[in-house]
Order: sequence, then C-alpha cells, then structure tokens
Amino acid sequence: MILDSFIHYTKVDLMPGVPLYVYALKGNHFSILIDTGINQMREQIVGLCKEASPVKNVLITHAHADHIGCNSAVKNLTNAQFFAAGAINWIEDLEIHYKEFCIPSEHLPDSEEQRKEILGLMDGPVHVDAIINEGITFRPDDEIDLVTLELPGHKLEEVAFLERNSGTLFMGDVLLALAAPFFHGFQTARGFRKSLKRLENMINKNEIKRILAAHHPPLDQEGSLKSINDTKHFLDQVEDATLNVAKGIDFPALWKNVCTSLNKQFEFRGFAMLEVQVNELIEEGKLFKEGNKIFRK
Repeated sequence: MILDSFIHYTKVDLMPGVPLYVYALKGNHFSILIDTGINQMREQIVGLCKEASPVKNVLITHAHADHIGCNSAVKNLTNAQFFAAGAINWIEDLEIHYKEFCIPSEHLPDSEEQRKEILGLMDGPVHVDAIINEGITFRPDDEIDLVTLELPGHKLEEVAFLERNSGTLFMGDVLLALAAPFFHGFQTARGFRKSLKRLENMINKNEIKRILAAHHPPLDQEGSLKSINDTKHFLDQVEDATLNVAKGIDFPALWKNVCTSLNKQFEFRGFAMLEVQVNELIEEGKLFKEGNKIFRK
C-alpha cells in the first residue's frame, strides 16, 4: 500500500487497539525498509519489499520480536544490508533474545507455550552489517534525506529516522502501545522523558511534521503531541503506583501490586520495567531499601 509519493506500508492488528505498521521508503536509486514486522506478516512483508523494490537497506528501530520478525525472509528475498543501533545479539541469536527478554525465573516460569509464542514471532536470525547511531544518514535518492535519531526509553538502543525534506519521523515504540493488556514498558524512565521532550521540541520547531510510529496510525503534529502526552502520563502513572505500593515489601510483591493497581498482566515485560523504575527512584532518593524490602522516603 502507498501512503504518499515515496512511502509504502503494510499493517496488521496485533490485538484490539494495537496495530503494527511497517514502512518502506522507495528511492530512485534504492529503497529502505524500516523494521520487518512479525513472522505472521511474512507474505505482507515480502509483498512490501517487492512493491518498493529494490530494497538495499533494512533499518531496525529496536531489537524486539515484533520489529525483527521477518528478518530472514527479507534477507533471503533482497540480500539487503541490515543496520541496528544495539542489542545485536538479540537479532543474531534468538535463544539469547528469548532468555534476556523473557527472563525466566522462579517468578516468571518458563514454558513451551511461552517459547512458542515469543520465538514464533521471528523467522530466524540475521547478521547485522553495521551499527548505527545519532546522525547516520541514508539517501536512497536526491530527494530523500533520512537521518538517524537516538531516542532511548522503551529500549536503551532505540532509534528513529527523520526524513528531513518532508519532516516525516519513522519510529518504533517511542510512542507506546498503551492499549496492550501487559506493560509496554521501558528500559529507562529518565531517558524516556528526555526523548519525549526532544520530540516535543522538534515538533514545535516544525522539524517534525508527522510521525509514522509502529503502533499508531499516521500522526500529524497535533496527534503526535497528544500521543507524546499519553506516553508521559503513562510514565507518571507507573512512577506514582510504584511509590504508592512501596511500603516495606519485596520486589516481587511490588511488581504484582503495581500490575494490579494499573490493571496489567503479571508478565515479564512489567517485571523488567519495574526493576528499572525502582532502581531509578532509589537513585533519585524517592525510594530506599532495607534488606530486600522497598520503602518510600
């Protein structure tokens, strides 16, 4: 499907209120695919690559399963070069990906069902050809100028890509899928707030005119600012809920209490997110620990 003169896309609905968009930029010299969706989208992703052919670069916003799921199919079809900002072993070794993402433990028991669900989202590992960071630019023709922005928060290594001539920002999960029944969380709350502030400033300066985010329909400036505020509100909710339940309880109890208070599943994403939140609040002097108990100051 074509969004406008040079942007092609496909999408699926992962669950109610949570779409997944994948975009390609068709240049006169070559084309660029941003993320590869999930394995269940293989026919759509292959179709997108053929529609936008020739795809020579694949840019990964971050190494979560729903953004790298058709890597192998895309590589086999296009022989494109793959670029990512970090967590390279999550892209090149899916067993490491699973263990570090799902963090199986006594509190998060492993299961064949979970392995099948998470690993089933991805069709196989690929080699990452180059690591990208702030300012790296891709020019698939004379009219498309795509620059890399580092926007840590949801993932520490998260990047987005700004097409400067049109003011179009392509991103993964800097704007969260808040309708998910689990925590679509973060690896740094502080970093997340800085990234959102940066986006606000770029919109206010008219450097960003629209945002094409993985889990949102295309957003104009007004819609982008609303989604940024929604994500900031979520960060506030998580911090407030964490502080409210920190009454001399251990971390597993805190995790379950926060999940209950915000109506989210007891699940590994929330577990990892709340470990980060607790550690940052301790560093900021808002929480403290005595033994294994967590208290609010």
